[in-house]
Amino acid sequence: MKLLALELRKHRTLIGGLLAVSLLWTAWMVRQVYSGQALFTLAANIGFLAALIPAGLLVPIALARGLNREATGPLAFLLVSPRSGAFQVFSRFVVATATLAVYYAILTGVSCWVASSLGIVYDAWAPWAAWAYLMIAYAAPAVLLGIVYGLVTAAYRPGRAGQVVAVTSFFGVVSLWSWLNKLGVQHLGFLPQIPVPGVSVPRSVAPVLGLTPQDVDLRALIQSVLPSIPTAPLLVGLLLAAALFALAARLWEEVEWA
Repeated sequence: MKLLALELRKHRTLIGGLLAVSLLWTAWMVRQVYSGQALFTLAANIGFLAALIPAGLLVPIALARGLNREATGPLAFLLVSPRSGAFQVFSRFVVATATLAVYYAILTGVSCWVASSLGIVYDAWAPWAAWAYLMIAYAAPAVLLGIVYGLVTAAYRPGRAGQVVAVTSFFGVVSLWSWLNKLGVQHLGFLPQIPVPGVSVPRSVAPVLGLTPQDVDLRALIQSVLPSIPTAPLLVGLLLAAALFALAARLWEEVEWA
């Protein structure tokens, strides 16, 4: 628990910043809806989400930078503590993933409330299923990828040429991840699929979403393009997260920090 508390203190600025941004955004949304500008708020919400969702990438970036600072800073002794490598990695993973989970939960909950205030009807499970899908398939592997990258650069301290190789390797893993997702969707169709949720949009809201008044049943519209939601990215995300966790824990045990 002490290591988890220390991780929270080390990254309190980032955690506080993400929560502050999400709460300010929430307050603005609530004010706009109660001032009778719900349609404008919905349109603005879509634009804000396009910026706020990728902002979660700051968490794995901060983890990587934090490991580099630890290797040369006053907390360097933690890297050679008797705690196992798996526990060290796990503590960082838990804090980062919990931060992202809370951040994306706030975005999901407020977006659902704005949609409901406009009369948009949807299956109750759909938003939180999307939140869980995002966390398992993308957020958790991204956090562990940040830990592995930070661990490699902190332990081996590559020069300029080595940093180029490290960055290239990082993007190579991201490309492999994308390719595995595509391969899984194409060849793992036998896995259980997630049904497309029911979503009905009032005719007054349809133009805001770029729809015609006839396209108020979004389930039928989505099913014409995507009959069901594949679960292959979930399997790929879990396998990639497990592999990256094992790699990070092993690296932690093997490297010479001193």
